[in-house]
Amino acid sequence: MKKQQLRSEVPTELTWNLTDIYADDDEFKAATGAANDRSVRLAAAANDFANDAEHFLEAVQEYYATQVLISHIGVYAMLKTSQDGADPAAQQLQADADQCYSTFGKATAWFKSAVIDLTDAQLTAFKQAEPALNEYGHVLDLIRKQRGHVLPPDQEKILAALAPTLTAAEDIQVTLDDTDLTFGNIDFDGEQQELTRGLMSRIRTEADRPTRKQAAKQAAASYVAFQNTFAKTLDAHIHVQNVGAQLRHYDSARQMDMAQNELPETVYDVLLSKTHAHLDLLHRYYALRKRVLGLDKMYSYDLRVPLNTDAKPERVDYATAKEVALKALAPLGKDYLDHLRVEFASRWVDVPETKGKTTGGYEIGVYGVHPYILLNWADTYNDLSTLVHESGHAMQTVYSDAVQTAWDAEYPAFTAEIASTTNESLLNAYELAQNKADRTKSISLLTEAVDDFVGTLYRQAQFAEFEHFMYTTEANGTPLTAPTLNAKWATIQADYYGPAVTTVDWPTASWAQIPHFFYNYYMYQYATSKAIATTMAKRILTEGDPAVTRYKRFLSAGNSASPVKVLADAGVDILSGDYLDDAFASFAAQLEQLEGLLG
Repeated sequence: MKKQQLRSEVPTELTWNLTDIYADDDEFKAATGAANDRSVRLAAAANDFANDAEHFLEAVQEYYATQVLISHIGVYAMLKTSQDGADPAAQQLQADADQCYSTFGKATAWFKSAVIDLTDAQLTAFKQAEPALNEYGHVLDLIRKQRGHVLPPDQEKILAALAPTLTAAEDIQVTLDDTDLTFGNIDFDGEQQELTRGLMSRIRTEADRPTRKQAAKQAAASYVAFQNTFAKTLDAHIHVQNVGAQLRHYDSARQMDMAQNELPETVYDVLLSKTHAHLDLLHRYYALRKRVLGLDKMYSYDLRVPLNTDAKPERVDYATAKEVALKALAPLGKDYLDHLRVEFASRWVDVPETKGKTTGGYEIGVYGVHPYILLNWADTYNDLSTLVHESGHAMQTVYSDAVQTAWDAEYPAFTAEIASTTNESLLNAYELAQNKADRTKSISLLTEAVDDFVGTLYRQAQFAEFEHFMYTTEANGTPLTAPTLNAKWATIQADYYGPAVTTVDWPTASWAQIPHFFYNYYMYQYATSKAIATTMAKRILTEGDPAVTRYKRFLSAGNSASPVKVLADAGVDILSGDYLDDAFASFAAQLEQLEGLLG
């Protein structure tokens, strides 16, 4: 039986190089000691913080320098656990990192309150006396905008001390989903194999219908078996967020989380209303898929099958994928490609799927070092798309870190998915141009583009709608049990699927498969980012250098201004729904083109 390979079996060049952060675990432990010492000094700084400009500057500098150090510690531990969540040594590193965060949080619980308590006159006088404070202008303004939402220092200290407990639900979910949950074995590709998420991705697009059905049924059974545990962890996490919003005097957890991005809640509501207004396009696509596949009934496990049945599944090895990425992203210019070559050559990427490794893909930056990318490569076109996607994140990190200070470099979550999805759009445009004379390949690429839009905008909007239901339901005092979640999921899913998709006849707990529900109102940003990226990619390809210049200015902006301003500078008004209308119009055009090719 074919099993997942162990990390020890993977060639070194296909793994990321963590020695760029710390030479070894001993150096990591020395860093945790240094971070804890700095936290002690920061705790003492509360006594003379506002005495004069000199003390104020010293405390601010120490606060953000320590944040950088602790972020390095946290990322190193996170990457170690991502390699193998069952590794006891990695678990210990993560515990050490968590302790550092907790110590820093308790030691600096006074900091934000103290910054908020300064009068405007005091802060102006301090900046005049110590001009170096102007470098911290935006980040200090962000703190002061939280006036009324930051608790007294003693209460902030209590919350900081409880941080590991307050985030425990997410940790439990990750352990259950990535480490403990298994899906059994399945016959595929001529041999019995361990059913993994990576293999399921291949099965959805390559396997015959009975195999697709069997894989979907096995995966569903695993989640249903633990649905009560998954529901309990979700309920606990959302309860913590709702209580936190109350304690910080927000009207809701959504208002609290969107305030972190300096966004009004109307952005969320406009997304959902615009999406519902265009559900007819989604239903039209599913009807097309059902008709072309010749299905009497179409189920969720049929939604990724190629629409041109004579096309062979495209196999893309990692070496080829890197070459394609460089060609597809060429419109972004030589400097962008040079950065990308460094990424590929310098072991920023951890490539293969291995036992115990975190599923899916992600990118995370390390200020002053470089970004890191996690993949789970299975030689599919989707893996190529994921590489391009995560490289978009990495390049935004590179451009932002090169221009911004550490405290202004980390771009907010709302803009984080724009660079990644812009890259996906450029990849698809490149592939379509290269294969325009090949009807079969064009159908495959258009299907990929349409499916990507469905998965990134429609599906993430669906998740956002479900997430908002969970928060409002829990806030109203109704516990989030598995039956409650299953019933609402079925209702929302039926709205999005429309009449062409039939519900499977076995129990499911599909909501349990979405780890992003632990990311606190995150999913809507995938959808808005997809819409914005559709516009940006179109401009890059049609306008050339002027659009590329604006785009790189966006990449370099980091968190130096609000997302509303940063995107306005790039030519996108997110306070209106026009950008969403433009995105749906582009989707409609691609759908019509696909319909034409399929007759």
